[in-house]
Amino acid sequence: MRIRPLPFLNITLAMLASCSDAGGRDPEDPARPAATVAVDIVGGRSDKGRDPAVVAIDIEGEGLCSGTLVAPHVVMTARHCVSYTTDAPDCDSLAPQVFGERDASNLGILVGDDIWTAQTVAWGKELIVPPGDRLCDADIAFVVLDREVETVEPVEVELDDGVRVGQLVRAVGFGRRGDEKSSGRKYVRRNVPVLDATSYEFRVGEATCSGDSGGPALDQSSGAVLGVVSRGGPTCEGPYVHNLYTRADAFAELMMAALERAPEPPGRPCGPGKRCPNGYHCGADKLCEPVR
Repeated sequence: MRIRPLPFLNITLAMLASCSDAGGRDPEDPARPAATVAVDIVGGRSDKGRDPAVVAIDIEGEGLCSGTLVAPHVVMTARHCVSYTTDAPDCDSLAPQVFGERDASNLGILVGDDIWTAQTVAWGKELIVPPGDRLCDADIAFVVLDREVETVEPVEVELDDGVRVGQLVRAVGFGRRGDEKSSGRKYVRRNVPVLDATSYEFRVGEATCSGDSGGPALDQSSGAVLGVVSRGGPTCEGPYVHNLYTRADAFAELMMAALERAPEPPGRPCGPGKRCPNGYHCGADKLCEPVR
């Protein structure tokens, strides 16, 4: 089923790409501090409205992560954005990495091209997360929203074709474009190659930075979501940088569970030029109905 939105990689992780607290100054207004950001795109260009479904998540007023609207009521992000977790998970240790979930109602969804002008369009209603207390190989979550986001078209998610080495992706998000650079605006970096892939994660090189949490890797050709940023290191810039994404296709059942909790779009017409959101198909009466 295509909903358009391997053991663990043997590398040493020097940092968790976690939710950021703050960073730098606004490059277009040096007098204004750069606010907390979710995704830091290294060497990117201004997104300029091309990816409106990539949203910022206000986490209890204390930090921001990034996510992707994959259905009118569902945002895909990283689990460490919505749970209480260790700061730097040791994937070789059996120690717990997750210590419980945050209150979904304290998660605000912001739509816009920069965090100063973005609008809060919905709040969390329920969290759908993998079982267990691990982030390694399972750093993904779905936020079911309290209302439908009507102003943004959801992004398709690739759940069938998976991820392959050499595949090109686009990294999109809000924030820092290097170790010492400012953050706060949505940027995109194109033609980022997948270097390695396991059953649950895939690795790219330079693309994201500290604070890059839950942002999507979008297939360069189709635009479908392939995964969400989990962690990386040891720095943000240079030939030895690595960044890990959790694969979306490894958690197809989790996504379906989230879609089933989202209210049906009543009477939404479909047909030529009017596709249904993830989890729905166009019925005989030309109205969107849930996939059973």
